Amino acid sequence: MPKVITFATLKGGAGKTMNLFNLAGVMAGRGKNVLLIDVDPQCNLSANCGIDVADMRFTTVKDIFAKYRATEQPKANNVIIKHPIADLPTLDIIPSSILLFNVEEDITILEGRTKILKGFLSRNDHALSTYDYIFIDTNPSMSVFNINAFYAADDIIISTDVSSNSISGAELFCGLWDAKREQINETSEVRKEDNIEALLIGNYSARSNLSKELLDYVHTADFAKDIVLDTIIPATVQLKDTEVSHKPINLLHKGEKAHLAYEALADELTRKGIL
Repeated sequence: MPKVITFATLKGGAGKTMNLFNLAGVMAGRGKNVLLIDVDPQCNLSANCGIDVADMRFTTVKDIFAKYRATEQPKANNVIIKHPIADLPTLDIIPSSILLFNVEEDITILEGRTKILKGFLSRNDHALSTYDYIFIDTNPSMSVFNINAFYAADDIIISTDVSSNSISGAELFCGLWDAKREQINETSEVRKEDNIEALLIGNYSARSNLSKELLDYVHTADFAKDIVLDTIIPATVQLKDTEVSHKPINLLHKGEKAHLAYEALADELTRKGIL
């Protein structure tokens, strides 16, 4: 099976989807086979890849959750959209759907509801074996979809910007996921160990005293000091361009500051064994 990495946050606008999108672009640019899975009903990652999320003809992640029984779930090959970004032929996606919210109430009462995505990945291990990595995007909540994504992950990367609310959200996420993980373990034959492995700081401005103070805090705070990454993603309008153009930073601004930051991030995550 490929390495499964889920990106997490509890504050919207912290750059999580943008960080996932650009890191995935860098890894695909290095020739790695990357599958994106979008479990966010807002569909931002799918939209970044140029997917028309209003097109109801697509089989999406909604079908994985709505048809949760193993005999009814779509096969991986039927739900994966191949290379939505033409210049990155090794990057594929399972898109989200704006209708994903419609199935949440139905699955919230199910026994085993937190393991639907994990089961899908396991049952499709042969079809997914060609990928090096699976990157899963979530929204800022502890929804049943997100819990599925966190449970399925080998590693979780928390993405935050340098604002007090975002950093507080990162700390809260660590506590909430730890409690939820232990709750799941009480009814599981296989114990899920702590899988929060990295804290990524983005939208950093060296000219801001507050940014510097919050960065210093993260490096000393108990919840963060052992997982905070050395690589910092700078604040730049270039990253907004990636959303509009549907191309990651390595295609759009190759060799510039923001691109080099994501290359450094990929290198650091590789050294740490996360990639």
